[in-house]
Amino acid sequence: MAAPQITPEQQEDIQRFNQLVQQLEAIRMNLQQQELEKRDVDIALKETKDMDSSAVIYRSAGRLLFQSNAEDVKKHLIEEQEKIDVRLSSLTKREKKLMSSVKELQEKLMGKK
Repeated sequence: MAAPQITPEQQEDIQRFNQLVQQLEAIRMNLQQQELEKRDVDIALKETKDMDSSAVIYRSAGRLLFQSNAEDVKKHLIEEQEKIDVRLSSLTKREKKLMSSVKELQEKLMGKK
């Protein structure tokens, strides 16, 4: 008994499925990285919460440290937190969309559709 042949359409679907899975993995890694950054920003905000607004703080920018006051650092951290929240929201939407596409294609490949 010969093994069933894979049609060109099925080959394309398999290739598309693999691409979607890779994209999903990349998004999940990016989500994880953004969540870690958010946690770091949250910790920094907690640390600066009770500081006097004129207190001197050093913040890093690349390999350099800059002297700043607590108020400016808090503003910067809040802006950073908002940017991260937007990225997390966007990535979560993309993840859900990709998961749906992966599931749909998987069902097609398994012959359930």
